[in-house]
Amino acid sequence: MVMPGMLSASRTARLLDVPESFLGALSEHHALPMPLSDGSYDARMVRVAMERLPWLRRLGVPLCDRELARIDPRLTVPPFRGFEWASRRYCRLWECLDHAWGLAF
Repeated sequence: MVMPGMLSASRTARLLDVPESFLGALSEHHALPMPLSDGSYDARMVRVAMERLPWLRRLGVPLCDRELARIDPRLTVPPFRGFEWASRRYCRLWECLDHAWGLAF
């Protein structure tokens, strides 16, 4: 059971629309606060992070290269990921970040 004012890792992942395994990468890159020893997140700090970085609300949304460039010009749709629609490639933001962070800008 999680204490009041805290979010479990699974609830935090659902809130951000990402897999639970990606939460660690967000914390390592200072987009989210570090979890407590029990793996829970302070709900207030998560809310502050979402206000500070509005793109956290769009992590599960498929974006094209033009939309990704507005977040960070170095972001692109990873090869063999996502889908094509209206002659543009789209991929969920968290997958693009995972690929980019794996390449270590």
